[in-house]
Amino acid sequence: VLTLLVLAGCLLDHTDAKRSRSKSRHRPKGVNIEIYHPKGVMVWYPYRTDLELFGIEIYINKGNAAPETASSSEEIVRPVCDICLNTTEVSYGKFILRAENAIIRGRDRVTYRAILKKTNSEPRISCSNEFYVSESRILLGSVTGEAIACNSATTEPRIGDASDKALRDEIKLLEDILLEVNQECNASQNQTKQLHLLAETPTRYNAAELYEFATNWLTSALPSINWNRTMVDAFYVPNGGIGIEVATIIDKLKILKMAHGLADQPITDLDTFQNEDLTNEIDMW
Repeated sequence: VLTLLVLAGCLLDHTDAKRSRSKSRHRPKGVNIEIYHPKGVMVWYPYRTDLELFGIEIYINKGNAAPETASSSEEIVRPVCDICLNTTEVSYGKFILRAENAIIRGRDRVTYRAILKKTNSEPRISCSNEFYVSESRILLGSVTGEAIACNSATTEPRIGDASDKALRDEIKLLEDILLEVNQECNASQNQTKQLHLLAETPTRYNAAELYEFATNWLTSALPSINWNRTMVDAFYVPNGGIGIEVATIIDKLKILKMAHGLADQPITDLDTFQNEDLTNEIDMW
């Protein structure tokens, strides 16, 4: 499989695309929170070039954790956050925070405040939100390992943790090797992490609606992929279809490989699509 992926990476035909298109695109900049059983919480946020720090304050079953702004004469008193984390490190195109010992149960009320710091600016509260945790939201497993949906209150004990870690380390090493080979194959080309979907919405959607539409469409096409973790952007392509951006080049290569078996090839490389479109424009001119 690794050999096939390397060949696929080397055979990808890329060209410089019009970068001005991407500047006008808007993505849903949501905070992604993953809750694990028996314990553990992972929070991630898509990386942007002007963003140098992401932080999170999570409150569990605490009222007035994120109160409305008060008058100048009133002092805002907040409870102590149960999970308080921040990072400046970027992994796989995301800021990732992990609280391996945090415990959140079904029906808990979770309130959070996201903190962003852009270059040459002070940290600011980006958004505040709250939700009640449903059982279907909880994942079975470890924050650092694989996870599947937990639909029952009973769980099976995890075995072979040492061998699981060794396997994850081996996969990570192979991914790093593949990424280096792919970069060498495309050193002179402007390679993006974007894909083209042969899909149309019934009407013009806003950014959040389009992101949800693309997630549902992709889940139907390739259900084995966790699209809430893999996809970070969805946007309209000027000459038809929907474009998406994934977290890493490895994700892109994997999706392209898996999409080969789909009828009518509904998922293709957006770089190639834009290259073909640009060639057609030149021919018509």
